[in-house]
Amino acid sequence: MDTLLQMFAAQPAALRPFLDFDAAARLYTLTPDADIALLPFDEAIQDAMHRRFGTGDWPPSQGMLLSTTDQAFAAECSRAAPLIYVECGAGSGGHFQSAAGWQMGRLAMSPVSLDLTGAAAARPRSLWPVNAALRFLGVRCDLDDEATAFGLAGLAANGDIHARGWPLRP
Repeated sequence: MDTLLQMFAAQPAALRPFLDFDAAARLYTLTPDADIALLPFDEAIQDAMHRRFGTGDWPPSQGMLLSTTDQAFAAECSRAAPLIYVECGAGSGGHFQSAAGWQMGRLAMSPVSLDLTGAAAARPRSLWPVNAALRFLGVRCDLDDEATAFGLAGLAANGDIHARGWPLRP
């Protein structure tokens, strides 16, 4: 993939435990008054998590770059508030979206992936994984495109969140 966006989103209390893994990790919102925060999930955070808890397995059928260790940690963090993981990629091979959600310590929205090339791109946007995950968090809009209403339009990589997001204090 030429660009890859990997992030967790939730109320800040559910994301703060991720900050313990990497001193450079940051939480952001997409507007100054948003109550849902984003954590760009990069290799440094993931590698530190794996050093502490082990790598776990990489389920091939889920279509996401999360190991079972990453998912177990997300489940534990969701005890504070519902939490989602979103992954979007674009490149010469096409475009894809993946998402999953946890609530009250368990997987509540199974991992789902969609290749947005060809016929799948014609599916209503409301059925795309990122929009479904944002609805899971409570994001509502009249456009059937929660990702755009939430502010994700134009974010293609984690660096875009760092550049355009509003940093939250630890």
